[in-house]
Amino acid sequence: MNILSGQYEDYADALDMIDDEDMRFEYIIDIGKKVKDEDFPEPLRIDDHLMHGCMSRVWIIDEVRDNKHFFTGFSDAIIVKGLVAMMTTSFSGLTADELQEIGTEQVRRLNLGALTTQRQVGMMTMLETFKKLGSVGGGTVASLRTTGI
Repeated sequence: MNILSGQYEDYADALDMIDDEDMRFEYIIDIGKKVKDEDFPEPLRIDDHLMHGCMSRVWIIDEVRDNKHFFTGFSDAIIVKGLVAMMTTSFSGLTADELQEIGTEQVRRLNLGALTTQRQVGMMTMLETFKKLGSVGGGTVASLRTTGI
């Protein structure tokens, strides 16, 4: 799917080249270490932005610019912080229609089989959150719960 960012391709290619599961974890952790706390300030870490379905606390926000969705996220766990960074940068910049075209195969292509089943489910939940945010025109995760989506 060529609508995805070059960053997505970089992540997928890098993870595809890493044969060792421990090295995949290190790669994801290194991405998480690059995320600074100030990239997602404390005032944004509120229940309205909290995503459910992950082992760790994950906050996601969606900003719409020129009909494209740009996601920002944060987690309090280093490996999840890396996963959130991978997902938000990979799937940002898409229109609502393009987000609906994204499927589990794009997440699986990131070759994250070393993750626990619960973390894999969390990644899929994050993808569904992006799609739902896109379908309601942006906003917060809490707005999804209150609108019944």
